[in-house]
Amino acid sequence: MTRFHLHIVAAAALAAGSASFILPAHAADLPPVYGQSPTTVATPGDVASVSPANVAGLLNYCVETELVSHDDGDVLQAKVNAKTNAVPMDQNGNMDYAIGSSGQFLISGKRSTITSLDHDSQGKVCSAVLTRAKSLI
Repeated sequence: MTRFHLHIVAAAALAAGSASFILPAHAADLPPVYGQSPTTVATPGDVASVSPANVAGLLNYCVETELVSHDDGDVLQAKVNAKTNAVPMDQNGNMDYAIGSSGQFLISGKRSTITSLDHDSQGKVCSAVLTRAKSLI
């Protein structure tokens, strides 16, 4: 399966301060939170509050960081991506997916991250992501 490495693109764009090449055509209409850094550390309980596209991106992050196995994550991710249009075929992209792919959540207008958690804590969040992703298909 071809894996989308949007977390690398999103992180590089945010670090460079120019995310315009991955933003949707209506980027001017996006909430300001898309350009902000995470303000809190996410927990497994937060997974229930994120969008389906953010879940798909988080699942991508979890598989890429080997916190979820490819056997468990790849087929599930393809199904979630197809059902939620998390990775659209056009060139606009999906910011919730890109944010999730970088290990970040978007909850109630605030960005949270799991990247600062230790490996075991990230694994617990990824387990919750896997469970939520299964419920979406």
